[in-house]
Amino acid sequence: MTKNIFVLLAATLASQAPGAAEPGLPRPAATTLAHACAGCHGTFGHSRHGTPVIAGRHETDFTKVMREFKYGQRASSIMNRIARGYADEDFQELARFFRNQ
Repeated sequence: MTKNIFVLLAATLASQAPGAAEPGLPRPAATTLAHACAGCHGTFGHSRHGTPVIAGRHETDFTKVMREFKYGQRASSIMNRIARGYADEDFQELARFFRNQ
C-alpha cells in the first residue's frame, strides 16, 4: 500500500514537473526543483526507505543517470517519466544542489 502511495505521488509530481513550463520562461531554482525529489528520495536526497540516496552524488554521475532516464536509455518504474519533465540544464542544477547535501 505504501509503495502505491509513493508511485501515485511520483506520477503526480511528474505531471507537474517544473520542466513542463513554457519555453522562454525562467527556470525554477535548484532548491525548488529538489523539493519534487523529496517524496521518494527523502529530504535533501537522504532516502530512508529504499530509493537511492542522491545526496552527495557526483555531478557527472547524477546528470548522466538523469539523462539516461529522460531519453529512455535506463529502465525504471517511474524515473523515466519524471525525468522527461525536466530540461537538461535542470539536471545540472540539481546535481550541484544534491552534491552539497
